[in-house]
Amino acid sequence: MSDRHDPEGPLAAGRAPLHRTQTDSLTESPVDVVSGGERGSSLGHGASALKYDAIILAGGRGSRLGGVSKADLVVGGVRLLDRVIAAVPDAATVVVVGRVDVPDGVRLTLETPAGSGPAAGLVAGLDAIPEPAPWTLVLACDLPDAPAAVAALRAAASEGGSAYALRGRDQHPQWLLGLYDSAALRRAAAAYGDPRNRSVRGMLGPLEPELVAADDASGDDLDTWADHARWNAHLRRRNAMRQPEDRDTWAPFVERACAALGVDPALVDMEAVLDMTREIAHAGARPMAPVSAYILGIAVGRGGDPEYLRRVLEDAANAAPTPQEDV
Repeated sequence: MSDRHDPEGPLAAGRAPLHRTQTDSLTESPVDVVSGGERGSSLGHGASALKYDAIILAGGRGSRLGGVSKADLVVGGVRLLDRVIAAVPDAATVVVVGRVDVPDGVRLTLETPAGSGPAAGLVAGLDAIPEPAPWTLVLACDLPDAPAAVAALRAAASEGGSAYALRGRDQHPQWLLGLYDSAALRRAAAAYGDPRNRSVRGMLGPLEPELVAADDASGDDLDTWADHARWNAHLRRRNAMRQPEDRDTWAPFVERACAALGVDPALVDMEAVLDMTREIAHAGARPMAPVSAYILGIAVGRGGDPEYLRRVLEDAANAAPTPQEDV
């Protein structure tokens, strides 16, 4: 369902509105795309009194990734934006700022003009929240380990204070990975004036956030294809440590198919093939998922290392243009 809101929100007072909400054509009158029911409103076990909203900035294009939408990149079989949204399941309101598809229950908006920077996107996100919660979580869309990073911020905020940001590798705040008192954040945004093409640090710096150690969490973003390959490998290792899905009922099919073709079933790594085809399908190339399995089979048949070839094929498929499906 859709929900119309007044673009002349409190942060827009005294200036032209800096955002518009997306419609299918992106040229219609402002409309928020809001689907699903109400979301939760508490922050974790140790911060149950902290009710919060989440603003996810997804408007950037990865110049070092060939101009692809970072939000739509698939890492570990899951779209990056969906990983970040999964980090805030109990937010009162989730707003995504950018030209991207969002799941049910998430509000979608866009700064005006589009591409005028993350500070303008943050103001657009604030203006799109109809009833602000006491806290606001600010996130970029390209954080593969967002759930763990958000958990670290939650734990810190439960002990008092009004502004927190994850500590980066350079020991400085990660401005797009922070948790802020909503009233203070809105005052800082209003005091900043016109945010178009200005820095987020300039807006959030006066809040002087306390730095939160990452510990086991990672606030590293994804900027290059090398980052993409590294995160894919990391998530594969982490997923391998979890209890695998029970697929015993699929074994008879594999055994019968192998018997028909004279192939040793022990050579079939079903989990690896399924992971690869799922990642390629989630990248938007669903028609190519079975084709990729066939290509992998040919390459392995020529004597290549299956694990190495699978990773090469995944990276190649993610970097390739998305094929169109037959309608």
